[in-house]
Amino acid sequence: MAASLSEEKEPFASSAAWACAVYSLVPFLGVVFVPFIFVFGVAAVLRGDPLDRRALAAGVLILTAQLVLWWLLYVAPTWSAVV
Repeated sequence: MAASLSEEKEPFASSAAWACAVYSLVPFLGVVFVPFIFVFGVAAVLRGDPLDRRALAAGVLILTAQLVLWWLLYVAPTWSAVV
């Protein structure tokens, strides 16, 4: 059923943090969206949305994965010279 105009919707900061978390899963392009997860996630937590700490946790996890993958991209070409 379609939402009416009088119904409360999810706050912008909350939905934006989750949208950035989803978009950050795109390889190579995702690194652009990771900072926005933290900006919108902190804004949502400061506004009093306690469930949005999950968005921040997802941001940390995604940032860690992105850093590892970028590091592998940098280090992998040197492995062929060692073998």
